[in-house]
Amino acid sequence: MNQKEAALYLKRLHYEDTVQPGTDALEKLIRAHLEQIPFENLDVFDFGKVPDLNEKVLFDKVVVQKRGGVCFELNLLFLSLLECLNYQVYPVAARILWNKTEMPPLTHVGLITEVEEELFYCDVGYGGPGPKGLIAIKPGEQEVDGCRFRFLRMTDGDYRLDRLHHGEWKALLQFADRPVRRLDFQVLNFYCARNPVIMFTQKRVINLCTPEGSKALTDLELTVHENGEIRRTIYKDLEELEKGLEVEFGLRVSLAGSIRKGE
Repeated sequence: MNQKEAALYLKRLHYEDTVQPGTDALEKLIRAHLEQIPFENLDVFDFGKVPDLNEKVLFDKVVVQKRGGVCFELNLLFLSLLECLNYQVYPVAARILWNKTEMPPLTHVGLITEVEEELFYCDVGYGGPGPKGLIAIKPGEQEVDGCRFRFLRMTDGDYRLDRLHHGEWKALLQFADRPVRRLDFQVLNFYCARNPVIMFTQKRVINLCTPEGSKALTDLELTVHENGEIRRTIYKDLEELEKGLEVEFGLRVSLAGSIRKGE
């Protein structure tokens, strides 16, 4: 990613501050990303596509067309932005443990950054219960956006991130602190886009943070959390959904070619 593209990316994030590589700027960048660019699997679920992870394609989709994407798209493009902004950063392959009873395969990409000789985990492609900010990879509890998290070092050397949920610690994700080449995520990306048991292919999912809370779409049902209140809307068809996508998530997408027309 070049400087001109980075400037357009920052404009897409509505980020106007000067970026001096450090934790404060990175925290703001993550939050801006979560509030401006939604996690969304429309290409996989509605159009049966395998996301293209080529950086130019991702830039066009997310920055130019103002779309969102799944974790591989969002975190790998964010990785390119951080590199251009002179952050020391690398991607890792992770397991999503949330609500899982058995050890799942690697189906996620997260980012590790080194700032002032300390390692941090950042993620703009998890959605839902994922952390809404920067987390230091170290023992002890940490608070991010009003939620409590902790890192544990497992016996096999992996790091596990837990979240405090209704008074109990729940495992969120797990990864090895080992850089993974971008091209190797092509395999995980294809697996997630084509495997019928993976969430990406089972239901339409969109998540977006807001200053007041969050917005989430599951298939045709929209749930908005704002200032402690909940608003729900069920769209009656794909035409109505299209309008809702633009109003609630800023997504201008024609679903005329959706393979889910019968829903």
